Amino acid sequence: MKKQEVFHNRNYVYLLISNIINRLGDSLDTILFTWLVYSLTNSAGWSAVIFGINQATSVLIQPFAGPLVENANKKKVLIFSDIARALLVVLVLAVYMNGLLSPWTLVFMTIAISLIEAFHMPAGVAVIQHILSEKDYDEGVSLNVSSTKIAVLAGTGLAGLIIKLFGIGISLLIDSVIFFISAFLIIKIRFSLQENNMKKKVLGKEYFISLRDGFHYIFSHGNLMKLCFLCILINSAVVPFDALLAPIAAEMFQGDAQIVSLLSVSVSIGTISGSLAYSKMQEEKKSNALVTICGIILGAYYIFMALISRYIPVPLVQKVLLVIGSVIIGTALGLMITYVQVKFVKEVTKDYIGRVSAIRYSITYACAPIVSFLISALYKASAVKTSSVFVGSGMIIIVLFALANKVTFTSASEVEEPVRS
Repeated sequence: MKKQEVFHNRNYVYLLISNIINRLGDSLDTILFTWLVYSLTNSAGWSAVIFGINQATSVLIQPFAGPLVENANKKKVLIFSDIARALLVVLVLAVYMNGLLSPWTLVFMTIAISLIEAFHMPAGVAVIQHILSEKDYDEGVSLNVSSTKIAVLAGTGLAGLIIKLFGIGISLLIDSVIFFISAFLIIKIRFSLQENNMKKKVLGKEYFISLRDGFHYIFSHGNLMKLCFLCILINSAVVPFDALLAPIAAEMFQGDAQIVSLLSVSVSIGTISGSLAYSKMQEEKKSNALVTICGIILGAYYIFMALISRYIPVPLVQKVLLVIGSVIIGTALGLMITYVQVKFVKEVTKDYIGRVSAIRYSITYACAPIVSFLISALYKASAVKTSSVFVGSGMIIIVLFALANKVTFTSASEVEEPVRS
């Protein structure tokens, strides 16, 4: 089946559109929450706390949700999670309109949204297998990944404009409507009779056996452990940028939500370019050295941002340099992310891909909230400037990625398959 022929599968089209607008909603409420907490507190430390809690909740819940979702009705999981997400945004809107919104309210909402996402993510990955035949899986997943990345780019770019034109209240309303539409599209999907009638429960002993087997697979597979190490390094390295977007805009460049969007859009463009460039690279260049080079570029980008904020006084020149630097680092991120994802898919068998994906996500994102909380503690302990945080982070990242070049992988033929239970 060719890519354009995938659109003849009505169920796949509904899922694809749902995923696209879902990612639009994700992009909008990410910037909304970042800007809300910073506007309420005027504190970079609080921005880091919200980001850290978001990451920590997903890390803790994701592996335990995986076995449950794997044996549940995926359609119902997706519908209920989208509706729940929409209702939570409506609740935030109601609290905001009544002047009762506080940082702790946003903490609670962030935890709730992360809990929902812990179930939505594995269900969204698994559902593709129920609406596409195996021979069409690669094409369908490829189209889904590229489309949702573009949706993130568009959503991030529109978020700042929407907030500026309509204000926080209307932006929250738009965000809730997006998730309701996503749920409606999932309702339109027709699953197989077997999936719709699925009633298998994985509780008690069966649940823990399933969970144990997933962990055993990862920890007995040397290459997967090395991949997890690289993912931890990559995910930790991007925390300063992700957690401090609002302080970057307000403190370093004296801007507003538009600077946040400018940075995010530029990085997203680069990420898409990097992902596309990876497939055209020569095979010998797709090695661990690629991750090392790109990681060093990321560290240099942090230092570069700090320098232009201090020594380039002209706002227009600052923005041009930011766009160029952000596209470059986005390309580096796209190359790194694609490398580890492709390597991961090649290493894991189909029988374990669902559980292992959830566990890998949890393991590799575990350091992100830790780094975020450390940044928050740094702000609270001293009157540190955001630009100084990025200079220090950049130097540390350069050193760590240089050391990561020593990580090597054994060939697939040399890897012993773990014993299955």
